[in-house]
Amino acid sequence: MRNHTKDLLTLLISLFVLGGCTNPSGIGLDVDPDDQITGDIIDSLTLQAVTLLDDSTRSSSFSQTAFGWFDDPAIGKTVADLALAIGKPSSGSAPRIRPDAEIDSVILVLPFGREYFGDTVNTTFPLQVRQLKEVYTDGTYSTKQWSVEEEVIGTKTVPRFAYKLSDSVQVRKYIDGKDSTIKDIPQLRISLSAEFFRSLFSNTVDSATLSTEAGFNNHVKGLYVSVDESAMSGIGGIVTFQGVSGTTGIELTYRQPNGKEGDDAGIDTVRTFLPTTVTASDGYNTTTYRRLTSSIRRTYTADVQAQLENPEGNFEKLYLQAPAGLRTRLRIPYIDKLKGRNIAVNKAELVLYLDEAEGVEWDIPAPRLTLYREDIAGQRQPVPDGDSRTNGTNFVGDGRSIFYRSGGNWRAFGGAIDRDKRRYVFHLTSYIQDLLLGKINSNEFFIAPAALSDDRTVPYYPVLNTGSRAILRNGEAVGAKMQLNIYYTQVGD
Repeated sequence: MRNHTKDLLTLLISLFVLGGCTNPSGIGLDVDPDDQITGDIIDSLTLQAVTLLDDSTRSSSFSQTAFGWFDDPAIGKTVADLALAIGKPSSGSAPRIRPDAEIDSVILVLPFGREYFGDTVNTTFPLQVRQLKEVYTDGTYSTKQWSVEEEVIGTKTVPRFAYKLSDSVQVRKYIDGKDSTIKDIPQLRISLSAEFFRSLFSNTVDSATLSTEAGFNNHVKGLYVSVDESAMSGIGGIVTFQGVSGTTGIELTYRQPNGKEGDDAGIDTVRTFLPTTVTASDGYNTTTYRRLTSSIRRTYTADVQAQLENPEGNFEKLYLQAPAGLRTRLRIPYIDKLKGRNIAVNKAELVLYLDEAEGVEWDIPAPRLTLYREDIAGQRQPVPDGDSRTNGTNFVGDGRSIFYRSGGNWRAFGGAIDRDKRRYVFHLTSYIQDLLLGKINSNEFFIAPAALSDDRTVPYYPVLNTGSRAILRNGEAVGAKMQLNIYYTQVGD
């Protein structure tokens, strides 16, 4: 009986020790009971957070790029225009339109991407197309403001962006010597001025000008698509367009006499495609050049601007915005209190709570966030748990092994919205362990929106392939406080 009582007492003492917690300054215990792991020591570290401007980036880095006009009452106005190339036909010869030609149609075709954020009910988008004053060049940053002609050569009012796969369209294509109606991917089609293209490709234009790639580009320059702000209704939204070989570009159809006489005289129907997106191969590798880029400008609300002007502050409301707009920096000021204690981190998770819904239909938080850090040189780096690179320079953490076991999907790392609990959760076990061991020295990291459609990587760079945003809380109340929960085992003294 004495041995039984002693064993029971030992078990009770062990449970108290393993279920206990340390609570130095800046470390709390606002842990969701549903998430608690029994048998580990749990610390919930305080975080300091502030909204910062994100860096600009290049559209050529993404398969889809942002476009639209969005006047977000909480964050401010975003204008994302689109500059794009007009390319030579794949046959290599430019159109030569005679004065007596009849132009049937000139259609700008822009396939939709897979992202939209904004009002889907009370918004219409009056679109305008102009010619660039400068030659389109790829690889420009999203902050570039292009020089554009004043003449509008195409307009279209769009009640909604039909970007879903179910929004496929019926289009006429010339296939096997005849016109056919086929089902095609979701796309925006804008009619352009026939007279503008009659002049642009008139047979009076020096043929030498159009014969070379450089001469052709210098002549046509490119197009610029924008929203007519003066005619906007509603708060708008941000959609994405993608470059698809054989689809993204201009469909031009015209009829003109064949230049022959007598019985040979007739009318030729000319169908040509001026590609924005092209695919090139060197015999070993095939590369797609999408040649369309976002041009973004913004104005922010007073609340956002106050944080941008105080980057060392700590705020209760944080703003995340894409494309390449706002990010949040998080610091762990008390992480040093756990260093040097021979701790084995069993699990570490960052919990981020959404601000209260603003009571409007369009207020849909970003479906996904990303998280990354910066090295001592200020260069962006993935954290070990979310490292999806394959170039051999990455840390090898538990998240990366999960990454490849799950086929490269980012969901093991976290960042997807939990709509029921209105929060996001990231798993940072390897990152926190490396901080405690001194392998990573900076105690700060960053969060920003990421595209839901990019499901095989964790971006650690500014993105242009989504227009989503989120507003997070950093208050003191339970369910409102950002938390970094660390479940660990004390190994030795």
